[in-house]
Amino acid sequence: PIPAMERFSLFCGFWAMMLAPTGVFLAPLLLSVLPAPKNLDKIISDESGGVHGRVKSVLAWIATFSQGKRARYTTVVVVIIAAFSFYHSMRIQIGNPVEGSNLLWEDSEYNVSVSEINHHFPGVNTLEVILEAKDSNNPNRVARQAETVATMLQLQAIMEGGESAPRATLSFGDFLMDANRLISGGHPKWLPLDNTDAAVNAATSAVLMGTSPKAYSHVVDFELQNSTVSFWYPDNKQDTVDHALASAEAAIAIVGIDHSDFTVRLGSGTIAIQQAINHVVERYHWLIMGLLNLVILLVSSYAYRSLVAGVVLLIPVNLSNMILTTCMSFMGIGLDINSLMVAAIGVGVGIDYGIYLLSRMCEEYQEREDYGESITAALTTTGKAIMFTASIMLIGILPWYFLSGLKFLADMGLLLVLVMLINMVIALVVLPLLVWLIKPKFVSSKDIMVLGEGVDIAKLMAEDAEKRQAVNHNNLKAEAL
Repeated sequence: PIPAMERFSLFCGFWAMMLAPTGVFLAPLLLSVLPAPKNLDKIISDESGGVHGRVKSVLAWIATFSQGKRARYTTVVVVIIAAFSFYHSMRIQIGNPVEGSNLLWEDSEYNVSVSEINHHFPGVNTLEVILEAKDSNNPNRVARQAETVATMLQLQAIMEGGESAPRATLSFGDFLMDANRLISGGHPKWLPLDNTDAAVNAATSAVLMGTSPKAYSHVVDFELQNSTVSFWYPDNKQDTVDHALASAEAAIAIVGIDHSDFTVRLGSGTIAIQQAINHVVERYHWLIMGLLNLVILLVSSYAYRSLVAGVVLLIPVNLSNMILTTCMSFMGIGLDINSLMVAAIGVGVGIDYGIYLLSRMCEEYQEREDYGESITAALTTTGKAIMFTASIMLIGILPWYFLSGLKFLADMGLLLVLVMLINMVIALVVLPLLVWLIKPKFVSSKDIMVLGEGVDIAKLMAEDAEKRQAVNHNNLKAEAL
């Protein structure tokens, strides 16, 4: 329901489709044309020194936390972090209410101006209750009927007398009351209008004398059919929004929604629009994340021929998302349209890292048939690529936070940095840990779609067949004896 989210999904979908031709066709073409790196032997050598050797040593050290005796302690730490992150991620605020625009820094000229307006005047945060005419061509103009004006004034009186009273209210009825006073000699006792169509029409004629309905377009339309009642509030914090809407709903329930010529509707204004956006974000956040998890589960289970594989890949992805949400909570960044997009990107990045590493573990297990050695080999090879990718993204995106003149870009840059960093750490630690603890059967399976060309599948299948024949031969000999 939010166009920005639709455009974002189309952009990401197109980007994902372009990875196939560029990765499958363009990259091999470039590799075939460009000369081979001169330091290739040094990079892939088991005894390489320098930076590559230190990175490999670090990754081998990280691998020790996901196997053997250390795995038990790592599991305890991961469970504690998961519980802590789950608790705080469930308490994150929805929306990023600020004085002005959250696209700009707090000290920007626009936000400072809005703050001053809120301080010295009723403010810029409004809630509008609409009195919508049932017939826009009603010859008896709905906005100048006694019942309509009485409803406006009653709504204002109820809201002003409530616990969460607005700073100011305004309706077409306010102008009519003042006109009634002026045409009656100016005495304040003539402010109240008689609850008759004749009195209201007389006041309306006085208001419009020498001017046009356009002068009152902020409270009534040009045809005097539809009108609004405006309420001003000091800020747009979620508590203020909740109390304002609750008070407005209670007031509307008192005056009634359906009337003979008009319907009372809630609402419009910055308060109502913000609540509508926050409601959509809160509802669709879980829907989007749920659908992403379902797609990942189905595709991964099919690729690895195992439902366990899908679960193993989803656990690190969702843990990373909870940690990211917790970091946002502590940083004071709420869940809005922008951060929801980053969270969706985080799931994509996390599943990429997970598939790369898990596939490498499966390949290494075919050669080594040992979970510990396979984990270490996968981390010191594919893990190096994951670390390199995340590091490049960190270096490229982090300057956004310090150099951007827009707070929006700075926050998104910081969140993307956190996405890359958190997913890298979780992929290198938690995914191998799960494989070590569960020891899933699909890792040793030869009938999966993720084994690379570096693994001679035909040879593995032949060896497996020979083993089965040997077992059958031994069984026949045993039966003969």
